[in-house]
Amino acid sequence: MQFGVLLPQFGALARGADVTQRIRTVAQTAERLGYDVLWTAEHIIFPPTITTPYPYGDRFPYPTTDPILDIVATLSYVAAITSRITLGSSVLVLPYRNPIVLAKELASLDVLSNGRLLLGVAAGWLKEEFDMLGVPFQERGRRTDEYVRLLRALWTQERVTFHGSCFDLSDAAFFPKPVQRPHPPIWIGGGSPAALRRVARLGDGWIAVPRPTLDDLARDIAEIRRRCDDAGRDPMRLGIASGGGASSIDDLLDRLPRLERIGVTVTSVPVLFWARSFDHALDLLEEFAQRAHLPSR
Repeated sequence: MQFGVLLPQFGALARGADVTQRIRTVAQTAERLGYDVLWTAEHIIFPPTITTPYPYGDRFPYPTTDPILDIVATLSYVAAITSRITLGSSVLVLPYRNPIVLAKELASLDVLSNGRLLLGVAAGWLKEEFDMLGVPFQERGRRTDEYVRLLRALWTQERVTFHGSCFDLSDAAFFPKPVQRPHPPIWIGGGSPAALRRVARLGDGWIAVPRPTLDDLARDIAEIRRRCDDAGRDPMRLGIASGGGASSIDDLLDRLPRLERIGVTVTSVPVLFWARSFDHALDLLEEFAQRAHLPSR
């Protein structure tokens, strides 16, 4: 099993001139302690009032006036100050982006990081954000499917030919290609039935949303695996990322054997949510690494 942590690139810890130092400290500390993945999150713009129901709880859990640094820019910075740890997005809202421009940005990041990108994408949920970005909310699922396929075509075809409803390319030249072969892994986030179907059809992994219990998480994983079988894909090659709903280090350590049994391959360690302060988060980062016997470097 691998372990991941969130970078402080959003929320209160992303405020002020010290954000660069905080990101640097978490990234380099996590790499030194033996963590495997650094995660980033995304929203681009918020309305004055969110009326779209929040799909993962009673209400959106963060002040909309807190900063959220751009994923690609943040991971490009982190790539330059680390050497081993995987650079992940959890998640990038794919329909918001021009996929050809995004493919160029991400291929460049994979080249500059020597093949360390893990791309997590999702279809999104906040209708007001779609409206402000001029992206049709009702088309988000279809666009996500097409954009995933287009990213793969741009990253793997020497001369790119792709015919979709939004983009049409014939014998196009797109370079550089990513370092990773055949391409950086594309993991799908979300918890709706459509998202689970998308994981089984198109994903290299699933970034799980919070579930009430581990039994609920296990049922979702089993459903994705069944659908992989139906699609002729090997379900055991699929990565699964989840924090398992743990509320503390003790709770997470207790849950690890069950998480591994049900198929989780990357456990997220949410020290930024457990901590009382940034320094406390660093202490928790180190405590978990020691108690979970991570291979420090």
